[in-house]
Amino acid sequence: MDNVRFLLQYSKASSHDFFVGIAGKMFTELLSAIVWAMIFVFLYTQDAPQLTWLLCISGAVVTLQWFSGQTAKQSFLGAYDITHHLRSQLLSDIRKQPLAQLIGKGLGERMKLVTTDLKLFEDIFSHLVADFFAAWVIPACMLVFMLWVSPTLAAVLALFVALAILVLMMAEGRLSRMAKDNHKHTTQSANQIFEFIACLPMLKSFGRSERLSAPLNQRIEQVRQSGLGLEWAGGTGVMGATLILELSLPAMIAVASTLYGYGAISLTDCLAAILATIATVRPLARLALFSTLLRLFINSARRLRELASSPQQTQKGQAPNHYDISLEKVSLTFGEQTVLNSIDLIVSEGEHVAIVGPSGSGKSSLLHLIAAFHNPTHGLIKIGGKTLEDIGTEQLYQHISYVTQEVQLFAGSLKDNLLIANNNASLAQLQEAVSNAGLNELLQRLPQGLDSEVGENGCQLSGGERQRLSLARALLHNAPIVLLDEFTSALDQVKQKEVLGTLEQLCKGKTLVTVAHRLDTVTDADTIYLLNKGKIVANGNHNELLNNNSQYQELWYAGRVA
Repeated sequence: MDNVRFLLQYSKASSHDFFVGIAGKMFTELLSAIVWAMIFVFLYTQDAPQLTWLLCISGAVVTLQWFSGQTAKQSFLGAYDITHHLRSQLLSDIRKQPLAQLIGKGLGERMKLVTTDLKLFEDIFSHLVADFFAAWVIPACMLVFMLWVSPTLAAVLALFVALAILVLMMAEGRLSRMAKDNHKHTTQSANQIFEFIACLPMLKSFGRSERLSAPLNQRIEQVRQSGLGLEWAGGTGVMGATLILELSLPAMIAVASTLYGYGAISLTDCLAAILATIATVRPLARLALFSTLLRLFINSARRLRELASSPQQTQKGQAPNHYDISLEKVSLTFGEQTVLNSIDLIVSEGEHVAIVGPSGSGKSSLLHLIAAFHNPTHGLIKIGGKTLEDIGTEQLYQHISYVTQEVQLFAGSLKDNLLIANNNASLAQLQEAVSNAGLNELLQRLPQGLDSEVGENGCQLSGGERQRLSLARALLHNAPIVLLDEFTSALDQVKQKEVLGTLEQLCKGKTLVTVAHRLDTVTDADTIYLLNKGKIVANGNHNELLNNNSQYQELWYAGRVA
């Protein structure tokens, strides 16, 4: 329950109403015990006026029903208030996590956590937790009463209760394993669904939609099988425990009748023991069902805590006074894979630095670190002598323009997608940015110009147009640091030359870091760093590297960087 306690504190919501609701439910069960006590007194008091007792019991039942409704309302409202604050806090903190965790597979996993897991946590927390604690009241009272009636009968009842708990504990291990297995498959399924939807247009264009649909169907089948296994693991424990509890009643009747036959207890004791067993079995059977759901609840709480405890980036900080960039012994690892190893790199203010290297050498990962998409595993990244932690993401992204080959657009107009970079931009500034990015032809072609819709994620634009729109955003943002990640990969040679010429003029005086897909796009860079297997193996200008480094020569004469 440590994870649940953590989430209650993390939500920053008042738990008062919820715990008042739990106390109220337990008090309601105590009222039920009082009703049973009145029934037992009625049994044992032979000369009591029957009408008086019946009226008292009826009044107690009515009071019990009213109080039960009030406490249920109190616990529901308290629980929903807590989960509302928990959901808001989680979404707020996810926004502060490194951007790389919110794309690709990371997005699918987080979507499942804030939808499926959080909904499961909310439903069980609001409907079952209070009932779980309250359900112990009647069995505890009945066992105490049975000790007074007959220690032997109390021992019989306690034996069946202990056996039921033992069965649940034996099923718990398998249930826990199956729950983890089901979570793994559902998470992987969510990730594959995201990938399938993203790749479907490309696959259909080649008539290969089965390329991803077959593995996805296999994963969905694994989800079905693990779901059935989870239901079986939970169901067998619940059914076994419930069967044992149900058998306690005929066993109690047999033992109580035997004791009555030997004169060890009275007929009233015999009837009272049977009624006490009935009163005990019903809430304990509910507890058996709750135990399976509570395991899922605890697993969800653990995963939500892991999400809440994920590393966050500082939001507010101090703006840098100048715009040189330095990486000091920077490393980046994912699990056991080392992507970047002890990188030392300096970009002076106003300098143009290019990062080149073969595929998988860590070029884009290096740029992602500068843009705070990842937190470095080791080392420091500084801008203007201040660490990224000191600067904070709000200030960082005001001073950085990032252009990548994976352009993110949203459904809306061309103008809307540009204004995201500078909400106060005038019409003249928008038109200038579009022109400088080489989008004049697009603007003339679209019937409504800047007000034309681009479709969901820019689906009505070509790859090159999407990339140039991303460049127009960066120009409109007009930040002192510009990061370009293979941004010409979707441009033809003519557009590439045109855009590079414009960019060279507009980025004068800015700190520019380029990850190059084509070496001929960075021949004018002040310094070129050559990466291989996560390490800087050489640096210099184009002529120096071409004359002195065989790896660079190989890449240059191949006419590409893979």
